Amino acid sequence: MHATQRYDPDLVTAHTTAAASSIVRWVEQHHGLAVQQCHLIRRGLNDNYALRSVDGSRYVVRLYSIRPRGDFNADFELSLLAHLDAHGVAVAVPVPTAQGRTHVELRFPEGLRAMALFRHAPGAVPDTLEDFEQTGGTLARIHMTARDYAGPPSRYTLDGSHLAEQTLAYLHTHPELDLELLNTYRQLVQGLLAELAQAKGGLSRVICHGDTHGFNNHIATNADGAKSAVFFDFDDAGPGFLAYDLCVMPWSYLTRKSLKEPDELLLERWAHYIQGYRSAGGEVTPADMAALPLFVQLRHLWNMGEALGRLHHWGTSPMPVDWLRKQVDVFAAWKALDLQTP
Repeated sequence: MHATQRYDPDLVTAHTTAAASSIVRWVEQHHGLAVQQCHLIRRGLNDNYALRSVDGSRYVVRLYSIRPRGDFNADFELSLLAHLDAHGVAVAVPVPTAQGRTHVELRFPEGLRAMALFRHAPGAVPDTLEDFEQTGGTLARIHMTARDYAGPPSRYTLDGSHLAEQTLAYLHTHPELDLELLNTYRQLVQGLLAELAQAKGGLSRVICHGDTHGFNNHIATNADGAKSAVFFDFDDAGPGFLAYDLCVMPWSYLTRKSLKEPDELLLERWAHYIQGYRSAGGEVTPADMAALPLFVQLRHLWNMGEALGRLHHWGTSPMPVDWLRKQVDVFAAWKALDLQTP
């Protein structure tokens, strides 16, 4: 009996990491590509694999992870990318299957997971001031071009519920969080949502990329030496506030550097980022700029929620109670952020 039983009957799978050999077989089966090489880049929010076909073309395969937020948003994301590419916006283009589908669904022990194939975005992450200006410019073109998008709707909207209320719900599931800290976060979320309710009527709305932290686009250089920014990873995209999509870049820098206020380098990059956005035709109103401190905080909450919603998969180490307690002071400091530009 033990020799023929494949799994322990008590095993409940939270997340399965597929071997690169499985990705090769699925891509060959569904996309008809002859694959030369494939390896795992990173597992986490999704599992991403680098793939090279026999003709030398480079691709990225995304195996979507099951997320607590709900069903995959792939129909919207991949249709949006096709729309942007058709209008000349530099994005990592999705490659349809041999049957013309945007993605396939595969049965894993934990449930159905979507898989999509993308063309590789060449280049490197932005580093120079010119790079950040290019990044802002392409983001503006994404926002402007997406106004005419008429494909499948997004399954979610990047609003207060998505950014903050879900995180509060996930905090309730943390096994080590005390009632006092939970109440502190409840008051924090309520205060931010009240501020958003008061401000949102005057704020610009766009289809957000949702994760424009500076590592989801590359700066590519063509044969003539001209640079351009190419965006990818639109799986957090959806309708939302312009101020939110803009704030993710400074939030990322502040978080990675553990800063409570911008340093000189961030301010320089931010000024070029906004300059690039405006130079490409993007409009940022005074109300949008004034709302940036609010959305930096909402972004921080959303990011916390992405980890808190995966306690069953990632465990408590990414969100220990001591760290959660320290963030209360970070939120308080960020209320006074000054990200105004000339």
